[in-house]
Amino acid sequence: MTQFKPVNSTYGAPMGRHEAKGDPDWPYRFSLQRVRLNSGGYDDGGAYWGHGAPLWYASAVSGDEGVANVEMFFRAKDRTAARAVILDEYPEARFYR
Repeated sequence: MTQFKPVNSTYGAPMGRHEAKGDPDWPYRFSLQRVRLNSGGYDDGGAYWGHGAPLWYASAVSGDEGVANVEMFFRAKDRTAARAVILDEYPEARFYR
């Protein structure tokens, strides 16, 4: 099972993926997962991230429509540090287990 949709680009792989920001005061419930990168620094959909600290993907929805209102990618050393990054931007955030 792939983690991300394939990217299409006329000029090769894009650097990273698009993000969506939401209202920082909204009590979003975040799903947080580590992004798997291959030895070349690409995710399974073909976007290039390079190497470095672990890469994380966080998404959250608000309401029943099931569409992600927030999508963000960032680097953090572990899950605890990744949660802190989210809480810094979205202080009312909660997390799925």
